[in-house]
Amino acid sequence: MHNHRHTIMFPLVVGLLYYLGAYVGVQFAALESGIVVLWPPNAILLAALLSRPPRLWWPLLLVVVVAEVAADLAVFTITQSLLFAVINITECVLATSLIRYFLGDEMDWHKPKDLSVFLVTVFFIASPIAALGGASVYSLFLIGDTSFLTYWRLWWIGDATGLIILTPLFHMLLNTGLPLRPGIARRPRHLELFVAWVLSLMACYLVFSWNLHSEDYLALTPLVVILAPIWVAIRFGPLSASFITASVALYAAFATAAGAGPFIRAIPDQSALLTQEFVVLFTGMVLYVAAFVFQNRQKGYELLTVLEELRQLNEVLEEQVRLRTGELFDANQRLQTLALTDELTGIANRRQTKNLGEEEADRSSRSQRPFSVIMLDIDHFKSINDRYGHEVGDRCLHAFTQAIESVLRSVDHFGRWGGEEFLIIVRDSDLVDLERLSVRLLDSIRAISIHDEDQTITFTVSIGVAEWHGCSFDKLVSEADDALYRAKELGRDRAEFSTATRRVPQ
Repeated sequence: MHNHRHTIMFPLVVGLLYYLGAYVGVQFAALESGIVVLWPPNAILLAALLSRPPRLWWPLLLVVVVAEVAADLAVFTITQSLLFAVINITECVLATSLIRYFLGDEMDWHKPKDLSVFLVTVFFIASPIAALGGASVYSLFLIGDTSFLTYWRLWWIGDATGLIILTPLFHMLLNTGLPLRPGIARRPRHLELFVAWVLSLMACYLVFSWNLHSEDYLALTPLVVILAPIWVAIRFGPLSASFITASVALYAAFATAAGAGPFIRAIPDQSALLTQEFVVLFTGMVLYVAAFVFQNRQKGYELLTVLEELRQLNEVLEEQVRLRTGELFDANQRLQTLALTDELTGIANRRQTKNLGEEEADRSSRSQRPFSVIMLDIDHFKSINDRYGHEVGDRCLHAFTQAIESVLRSVDHFGRWGGEEFLIIVRDSDLVDLERLSVRLLDSIRAISIHDEDQTITFTVSIGVAEWHGCSFDKLVSEADDALYRAKELGRDRAEFSTATRRVPQ
């Protein structure tokens, strides 16, 4: 029920504010020539559209049409009023669509990027396009000596000025239910804000209502009115800054429309343009100051929060380090061993064997002292696993590893390459040494016997040997692998060399 009531009341409130905005624009912001310094109602519609999803726009657009016609009937015909309503609605819908397209989410006046998108869209796209329609209506339906280009310029700047001055304030007021940003106090110091507002109005009174902008009072230029709004922008953020900025801008517009202030010129167009330039630049500067200060304050708050969290984490980590230094050291040692060791056999795994081989290749490249790679593959190991089971197969691998290690020197490296394939890195060996080592390896494997209940299991191994000749370790392994497969093809239980066809005595 509450949501339904809100859905009905919101468009009605927007329509009423739109009508009041049009009334204020005509009665208080228009020069005697009819030129409007700023046009407030479109800011109300744009703020409302930015606050609602597109599916909820249609009630807003309907009430705006009614409000526009009601406000214009005293001066224009129904046709002209409807055309003005369509033009103003088109302007606001176009601006809202472009802003959401470029930003992709809700408008946030705390972000300089969002503020920039708003200003560019409103001033350089939506307002000048809408002004084409407004100027066309004036040129076609209203009799006068004013040119189309003048109508277009007056409509463009008037609409843009009203949108830039009032849209931020109305939009933030319509979204006051949104959560406050981190680091911003929930209740600003109201007395300080009130004093700043009063000082701004006093400065406006001196500049725009008294004749203190003459040559005798050069210090009291329009720039005096900027001081208090800048202070509010720094202290309180975009919402408070937009409120005090809108107050100053409206005062300047109303004073100029009444024929007072430093912007009055003999030609009304010039008076309007000077006032519009001032209030647009003034509003943009104050809002940018508020956004940038907020961004810096928020980043500082986030940085302090992160630093505090890091400090607490460091204290916890330091305490844990003091208590568990020994445990961490042992755990790291175990992890390093597991990372470089084959879990089943306890010898180097493929990664460690590859690292050792590459180091050996680098050493040989520098010293030109050769090394060799011996690749071994247990013959018919799959049939052992299939016939006796993996437990017996694991016992065979353990026995195989122990037999190989008993033959090797301490400077040689022995590792499991994968499955039933193993690799030996032999340092500083010639062909004769390799032949002898191969024979000893074959004999040691033939001597293995594994007992399983009433059965005795024996097995053999095929060997491929490759001697380093300036190539990479991977190339050497590939050559040893080719020699190994040649040994398999020649009947297994034998060794073959990649660099010679000499067969090792069996």
